[in-house]
Amino acid sequence: MKSKHFINLTLFMTGANLKKEISQYYLNYLWWILEPVLDMLIFYLVFGIMLNRGTPDFVAFLLVGSSTWLWFSKCVNNSALSIYQEKALLQQIYVPKIFFPLSNVLQNSAKQLVVTLLLLVFLCLYGAPVSAVWLALPILMAVQFLLICGCAFVSSAVVPFFPDLRFLISAGLHLVFFASGIFYSLESVVLPRHMFLAYLNPMAGLIKNYRLVLMSGQWPQWGYLLYVLCLSLFLCAFATWLLKRFDPVYPRILCE
Repeated sequence: MKSKHFINLTLFMTGANLKKEISQYYLNYLWWILEPVLDMLIFYLVFGIMLNRGTPDFVAFLLVGSSTWLWFSKCVNNSALSIYQEKALLQQIYVPKIFFPLSNVLQNSAKQLVVTLLLLVFLCLYGAPVSAVWLALPILMAVQFLLICGCAFVSSAVVPFFPDLRFLISAGLHLVFFASGIFYSLESVVLPRHMFLAYLNPMAGLIKNYRLVLMSGQWPQWGYLLYVLCLSLFLCAFATWLLKRFDPVYPRILCE
């Protein structure tokens, strides 16, 4: 398939999936706002009120962390089964297998743009320092998008061979959730000598850098972003190789 046709098909499928998704609900596009808001509200009730983790800036602290995490987790979780669930289609026509996780990531990323816009409006009303530092936000989101693609592509490539891995992926996401400092500052709970290990988790560092930019008015840690970028490009390259290497194999193993 030519790259132009592939791009057009991916964009068309992404738009079609978004329209199909909103057509299933009475509130339509409003769910793009309500769904993340409800998720964040649950986080706030559990960690801010029930567990008394609140601080003067806890609402903004939590919203920045949870919105960043939800984008990552939904893309990776949903993409894990993106090829496996299309086994009927793969028996009939040829489609490059990267198409399925990519369209899934784009679908969730389109909704994330809406969430990010609302987050920025909230932070302005909340009194966060608005400055030229916010210009770094697209760079942060681009690096995270590549990380999401790498993780989503790898998970979608291996699950058709071992379907039970989707449970391990879900469990792994739960582990990373608690290790990423979404509702607490890593500096307040991790010993200094272990901090390096904590920030090997790229989501922990990305969330910290989002907070630096949006809440503290500081430029992100460019060296750390370079580390996440290199890791993301490696995962994307490895996953692309896997998907191309086993491209003709997927239809056979999925029909067994």
